[in-house]
Amino acid sequence: MYNKNMNNKLQDFLNRGDCYFIHYASNGFYNGSSPAPNVSCIVIFNKKTQKGFRFSLKDHLQGHSTEEAERLSLENFKLLFDRYPNVSFIHWNMTANGFGFKAIQQRAKELGVELPTIPDENLFDLSSYVSYIAEKKLSIKQILWFNSLLYGDDFLDGKTEAEYFDKGRYEEIYNSIELKIKGFAEIVDLIKDNKLKTEPPYQNNDGLTKEERHREAVKRSQMRKKMINDIYEHNRKVQAHNERVMEQMEESEYAEDEGIFYYNSEHPIISLFASWFANWK
Repeated sequence: MYNKNMNNKLQDFLNRGDCYFIHYASNGFYNGSSPAPNVSCIVIFNKKTQKGFRFSLKDHLQGHSTEEAERLSLENFKLLFDRYPNVSFIHWNMTANGFGFKAIQQRAKELGVELPTIPDENLFDLSSYVSYIAEKKLSIKQILWFNSLLYGDDFLDGKTEAEYFDKGRYEEIYNSIELKIKGFAEIVDLIKDNKLKTEPPYQNNDGLTKEERHREAVKRSQMRKKMINDIYEHNRKVQAHNERVMEQMEESEYAEDEGIFYYNSEHPIISLFASWFANWK
């Protein structure tokens, strides 16, 4: 269910030279009081110029405390507003009370950095439009998964990003945020082409609970492992058998012309494949 007015608004943002996709990571949710959560990384990306920037405390750690590095990264982020006073952002639910621009602004203020308040007309909430299209609220991970935009193991949920902050795993946090930003840019292309998927690639209609599906998956895994072990054992016996036969028939014209065939009534299919492999040239 695409909205022409929203599509036009989205296209207007994309046409701006000072419009960026934006996402960030912190070590918790903002509850409106001080101190605000630490900001570990902010990533922005301009789709028109194909240029992105990161503001990560990791880049300022050498010779500085974690808090000082965080302050320096937020000071660099402020330079964006100095350069583009009318900068616009396409974001994912960053106008929420517990997460987003307010939390970043408050944390920056605590560190002595004054960030401007971004007017509503310079913000486009991609999550709201995706929810409108899907007719239900979707998480970042869901929409990326539905559209095959989850690459590798870089994606982290917010809770994990917060835990990684405490462990100093800042580069992994950045990789996660960068993946999400690139995903947003591709989601926009899918919206424009009317190809955005809002349902999972498959549906579970088996009536099983999550725990029951897990037990079934474990059972299937054990069965596959047993089957592989059976094949290995069978092939070991086959190889030993063929070696004995070849020793006995080394000079036999029949062995040279007709090949070797063996059959095991307990493994008829495997026997056929093993016979084919033994005689393949």
